[in-house]
Amino acid sequence: MKASTNILVALYNILKRNSTVLTPIYKSNGAPNAAGDSLEFFIKDMFCTGASQYFYEHEKNNVYAEYLSWTGDSSHFPDFIVKGGVGVEPKKINNKSIGNLALNSSYPKDYIYPDSQNIPGPELLRENENWDKKEIIYVVGNLDKTSNKLFSLWMVYGNTFIADKSVYLNIIEEIRTAVAKTNATLSKSKELARAIGIDPLRHSNLRVRGMYELNHPAFVFRQYIDDKNHVFPKDATQINVVMLKKDFLQLEKEEVSPDLTDFYNKGKLLKKEILLPDPNDLNNKIESVILYGYTN
Repeated sequence: MKASTNILVALYNILKRNSTVLTPIYKSNGAPNAAGDSLEFFIKDMFCTGASQYFYEHEKNNVYAEYLSWTGDSSHFPDFIVKGGVGVEPKKINNKSIGNLALNSSYPKDYIYPDSQNIPGPELLRENENWDKKEIIYVVGNLDKTSNKLFSLWMVYGNTFIADKSVYLNIIEEIRTAVAKTNATLSKSKELARAIGIDPLRHSNLRVRGMYELNHPAFVFRQYIDDKNHVFPKDATQINVVMLKKDFLQLEKEEVSPDLTDFYNKGKLLKKEILLPDPNDLNNKIESVILYGYTN
């Protein structure tokens, strides 16, 4: 199944819109959505061409249905999934901080799989698609709450800086093994571990919950941006995209991908090929691409 949209579409729509002011979204009864939803709606709108013209959630959802197989809820990861394409997880920060991102109980993911932690089951998806794995894009927006405008926006593929799922699953198994060596009884649980009867009389239990964090993409990737070519207007929003070179070359061939030439020619978008450390092999480098531009 061909992807209905992709990150280059989102990048094009952001640059064409030339603004990252997050506007209020309203429910069908006229009540505003929670302020924290604003970035999620903005990113969905940029992936789903045409959605940004609407201010009511139900109107946007009609457009999302054309592009997305999953539009998200509070119980599953990621925030949305493109039909035939990637999963996307936005994270909003209300200042210029590039401190760690809180992922809560979901460990960082380079890809998502049908059996990944907290992934919506096939009964919840809009498409009847057989898939082995999908790329995951972490989107991080730093927001100026005074103006409701983004200071910066990073859209980064997980496979550029996150290790294989086996790394995290092995750590979980090590934790469970350690708990199992105590006098307590290890119980089956979706948590990292749950031990029954940790005291001599077995009156108390232990629940081990994961609370994961991930480095901000700016902390990881800003070193690769060439400052000599990075002279953007002072109050502009910096837009940054990082992906493997092979993924970028493949995206350029997709029918839905837009022509970014005009933005390159006007200096609103720059592209640089870089070598990144392999998240799974410190002795290896992976060919990657970083796109960086701005909106007013």
